[in-house]
Amino acid sequence: MIFNAYLAYASKRSYVFDNYTWYREGPDTFVDSDGTTRHARMPLSAFISGPMIGGAMPNKDVPRAVSREHYLSVCPESNRTVIDTSSIQTGDVADIVAQWVKTLDAIDSPCVELASDSPVLFNFNVTGTLGVLDVFPALAESPILADLGWSPLVLQNFANNSDFFGPSSALQSGGLVTTHSPLYGLLVLHVRRGDFDSFCNNIVAKYNLTYNGFNSFPALPDRYTPPDHPGSHTTAEDALRHCHPSIPEIMKRVLAVVDASPYPNRLTRVYVMTNAKHPWLADLVTALRAARTWSVGTSKYVSQAVDMHAAQRAEVFIGNGFSSLTSNVVMLRMANEALDPSNTHFW
Repeated sequence: MIFNAYLAYASKRSYVFDNYTWYREGPDTFVDSDGTTRHARMPLSAFISGPMIGGAMPNKDVPRAVSREHYLSVCPESNRTVIDTSSIQTGDVADIVAQWVKTLDAIDSPCVELASDSPVLFNFNVTGTLGVLDVFPALAESPILADLGWSPLVLQNFANNSDFFGPSSALQSGGLVTTHSPLYGLLVLHVRRGDFDSFCNNIVAKYNLTYNGFNSFPALPDRYTPPDHPGSHTTAEDALRHCHPSIPEIMKRVLAVVDASPYPNRLTRVYVMTNAKHPWLADLVTALRAARTWSVGTSKYVSQAVDMHAAQRAEVFIGNGFSSLTSNVVMLRMANEALDPSNTHFW
């Protein structure tokens, strides 16, 4: 979504944003495979704010983003130019954007859309690779990323828990003054479970995957080079240490990162963002509390946005290099000059 919005910005067209959508048609809610009732469609304004969902656009040469409903009302089907994305799918993000800007500049129609049955323009084969890094400097300077914010709902939820996220040291350092100021003293861990129970074993280890795109910035201290023998037992063990670490492996990594930080004694609060099941998570919390005199908090239901807001501002972050959620957190952290890249780590 960010890349699509950036492409619209680069081509000086309005970005058309949609609801966060699982199912476009049918009831408003559905029951997921795990028995959880979920909303089929939710407005993006429940999660984010800024130019990407129609907020003020600082660049006067670029029109503001509009909702899908508005687009459909002002662009009847007879006036739309529909493009098949398969015509331009090669190169890194910067190349794809440059090629599409030329294509869009040559189209006179004010109403342009990508065919719904054509390939995703910025798919995992792009976002999961180093192909995202070349566009980052321009993306970070654009209003799409520079003015991206969380919704009032997310910020209020965060503020309601400010006693945990913003200890006195963070408050004294301006930690809650803006949505970007660092939260000194806070260590955030992204412990991915759930679908990663299978993904790490069956995909990462089997196909020798590397870290997700934004988890590969040269300025970051941690690297992962897949072993030379994909599919071997040694390869699988090595991949799982980084992708699906056990509680002892998590503890070993956490203590090593904390002890190596410039201010280890300042890190007194640990927040675990996770989709792990409660019994396993309880064991992890017990191990964390036994290791140091930390205050420990964990994710709450449907709180991924609040999790990411805490993670993007934490003094130290340890994430899963194979995860796109971690990758988005890293993107936000790298766009924040107040944070030192050396404090962003992976398992």
